[in-house]
Amino acid sequence: MQLPAELALGRGKLRARFRDLPPSIVKAGESLAAVGGSSGAIYRLRSGWACQFGDPCSRRQAIVDVYLPGDVIGLDSALSTRPLGELLTLTSVTVEVIRAEDALMELFACRPAALYIAWLLGQRQRRADRLLASISGLDARGRLAMMVLDFYTRLSRRKLITGRMYNLPLTQIQIGNYLGLTVVHINRVLRSLRDDRIINLEKHCVTIINLGRLTSLARNEEPAPSNPDIAGYTINGAVNLVDPGQPASRNWASGA
Repeated sequence: MQLPAELALGRGKLRARFRDLPPSIVKAGESLAAVGGSSGAIYRLRSGWACQFGDPCSRRQAIVDVYLPGDVIGLDSALSTRPLGELLTLTSVTVEVIRAEDALMELFACRPAALYIAWLLGQRQRRADRLLASISGLDARGRLAMMVLDFYTRLSRRKLITGRMYNLPLTQIQIGNYLGLTVVHINRVLRSLRDDRIINLEKHCVTIINLGRLTSLARNEEPAPSNPDIAGYTINGAVNLVDPGQPASRNWASGA
């Protein structure tokens, strides 16, 4: 995405600060705390996906954000605007780490860097607001559409993809924890979106078939289907016949 000149300069200043130390590689399914230490660390994903959990004491650990290559993680925690929560890698990642107390004062003394940090915090808040709005106001199809469209838009703007396909490393359980849906419901909705030729997934690869309809669903502009199992928020009495711990692609692609 093309940034205004001053923000682009600030981005360069921040990236240069990260490059002062060599990057670390963290395997899939591990905590970023292994390389960051205490909550005072700020991370930049050079490659790979990660996610952030909410309240660790909750019975169901909700995923409150998903991070893609290029994302900076931990700025809001370093500035004490919100707790960071647990950070877990979804894939193997290459991550750059700096200590917040060592870097923030230096960066804030530079106007472009300070503006860029404020812009990043604004982007983070917009993602949080978008997720909350989708959970509050969209049915299951709309929530899934919002998620797929959000990842596609972020990856496209960073020129990490050129077409309408991308890898989705989330399992069905993780999608449910992100969108507030049951695994059974996710499985049925993904199948309905495939049957309607809106999106498809094969071998962990999302294919957007109809971007216009996907956008309409994410904006709540497309009428809900007549099938109550798809349109509602929960499915009472449904039996899950798939392994929810497997990646979503296994069940979505097979139509199970």
